[in-house]
Amino acid sequence: MEQQQQQPTQDIKIGWIGLGEMGLGMATNLQKYLASHSAQLTVWNRTLSKADSVHALGAHVATSIEDLVSKSNVIFTSLSNDAAVDSVYSQLIPLASQTQQPIVFIETSTIHPNQATKNAQQLSSYSQHKYLQCPVFGRPPAAHAAQLVWVASGDAEAIQKLRPYFSSMSASIIDLKSTDVAAASSFKLIGNFFVVGTIELLAEGLNLAEKVGVDQQAVLQFIQTFFPTPSWTGYSQKMVDGSTSKEGGFAVDLGMKDVRHMRDLAAQNGASLPTADLAYKHLKALQDQGKGDQDWSSIINTLRETPAPQSRQ
Repeated sequence: MEQQQQQPTQDIKIGWIGLGEMGLGMATNLQKYLASHSAQLTVWNRTLSKADSVHALGAHVATSIEDLVSKSNVIFTSLSNDAAVDSVYSQLIPLASQTQQPIVFIETSTIHPNQATKNAQQLSSYSQHKYLQCPVFGRPPAAHAAQLVWVASGDAEAIQKLRPYFSSMSASIIDLKSTDVAAASSFKLIGNFFVVGTIELLAEGLNLAEKVGVDQQAVLQFIQTFFPTPSWTGYSQKMVDGSTSKEGGFAVDLGMKDVRHMRDLAAQNGASLPTADLAYKHLKALQDQGKGDQDWSSIINTLRETPAPQSRQ
């Protein structure tokens, strides 16, 4: 785990917008870190009751986004999709235009690189402010355990200054050393491609094992021994158990969004992602069946229900 190289700066006042499954865990760890240095986080969420647990740890709950901006010079956002990010930034940017106090905006969501670029370009009209794109890798349990992998692109000085806060929420930080904020969004989509590709591979292999009558627990033991990584062991366990719950995982609807983005990124840059195309097909089949709230590892069920092709000679 990375060691924090510096203490938090006393004049930094941090705000947090978005307390979903990922945001709540991250904000909780950040508040604990701030409290240990006699500081306090200000949070805002559309559903205010979601702030109760972090408020119990000492965080201040803002009554509005305007209230949060007035109390912050660093603002993190953790939101579910591009539309939510665009909506929040459509409120943040006019507020930022009205203050000369420099604010660093840190967007942690998984969004299309074009959205990150749009946010940065709109804020660039107000030179006192800075924008960082800092998506994270890890499922909600990792967010609560401060074991995320943090990715950063944007202003180098701001990234260095804020490293102690990033470290309070993560096991490691990948600094892309790029001022292009789209770089981190592209990196996150590439990373998520490896995850969804792993899920597709596991689903196909485990489905084959079922069809030929190979003991599933034996296959699971092989995976746990030969590929002892969280994605391989965690998703294969869910598939063998027949669990479709997204608790601690990632919903089909959100997975569709990420796979759509990575396929678009590939198309824009002349790359081919046939594995992502296949995963998209299976995720869409689940979504069409009204199963968008299931964990995206449920794609194995589309394979189980797909008629076998004719035997190949």
